Amino acid sequence: MRSHKQVTAHICSFLLTLLVYAPFVEAQQIKGPARLQLTTQNWPPYQEYIDGKMQGIALDRVKCTLGKMGQPYQLTMTSWSDAQLKVRSGDKHAFFVATQSSERDEYATISDSIAAQKLNWYFGPGVEPKIDELSKVNLKFSAKFGSSKWFWLKRNGYNVVKQPRDAQLLLKLLKKREVDVALEDELVFQSELRRALLPTDYFSRILVETKPMGVYFSKRFLTQYPGFLKSFNSAIAKCEGKQ
Repeated sequence: MRSHKQVTAHICSFLLTLLVYAPFVEAQQIKGPARLQLTTQNWPPYQEYIDGKMQGIALDRVKCTLGKMGQPYQLTMTSWSDAQLKVRSGDKHAFFVATQSSERDEYATISDSIAAQKLNWYFGPGVEPKIDELSKVNLKFSAKFGSSKWFWLKRNGYNVVKQPRDAQLLLKLLKKREVDVALEDELVFQSELRRALLPTDYFSRILVETKPMGVYFSKRFLTQYPGFLKSFNSAIAKCEGKQ
């Protein structure tokens, strides 16, 4: 099996594409494109690329939902910033999996929830697990660069340092105390702790909030296919077990 580092490097070098054709028998239940153009990032355990296969909690539910709709699709895995840019520019129809944000709402509309994100503060070794107005400016905060979490920290006056490209680097920065506090998804961080052979309670943590995550569809696309999002949301409910 490839290492996480090798997988990341491979993804940065080549766009990974998956073509799927849904059964023709269901294809006439909705009005959608001949092939829905989806894009995402490598973000274990929600979606990841392992041994030539794309899999994950969120990806499985998206695949189930589109299967219920009879909607053929093409999935490309790339960097998170590129995935969002391609939807904003109109090159792709949708990206996932994401929480709702004002920046994304400007050019896209989010679907109903396909996964829940439990967001935690993670504290470096020796850092008191406490967040207040004083610690906001005295401690060094970070999150994955380009994510809604990173921008939220910046907007709300936290002392944001570093621009880690992924959760793996964020964990390393936290362990070395180059960062005092990290803001990250619980399942994602647990996955990185296991890869680093660290116990899941290695860092102190405090729950910030639990937020729904969905698929963001381009407003341009939804204007062209006005009934698509309603059909997609209805099909999500038929895939309740795929979480």
